[in-house]
Amino acid sequence: MIAITIILALTTTVIAGLFKFWQTIIGWIKKVVNKIKEVLGLTPDGTRTFITRTADGLKNKSKYYYKSKVTSEWEEIVYTKAVDESEVPPEILAKVYKQTVDVEVSTTEELKLAINA
Repeated sequence: MIAITIILALTTTVIAGLFKFWQTIIGWIKKVVNKIKEVLGLTPDGTRTFITRTADGLKNKSKYYYKSKVTSEWEEIVYTKAVDESEVPPEILAKVYKQTVDVEVSTTEELKLAINA
């Protein structure tokens, strides 16, 4: 009975941590989209999110895609934000540390799951 209580408490803590991390990322993405609309007058048609380990630490990277009205070609805008390792969920952190430095690890699917949950 005590073991079940401990497991439930740990699970709740992990879920709360994931929720906080993704809420931070979602807020950041919303700010960037609004800034793109304000400065460039563009509305992104899509986005992808990544986390990268660099020599300076971990960085969240968002890539926004839009179709140019002039050339009709797809264009990309990239924004990067430093992130503290303690803010990253353990399963994503494990993926990052399996890769070499400066390799992008996609977090788009995890973000979609968090948004749709």
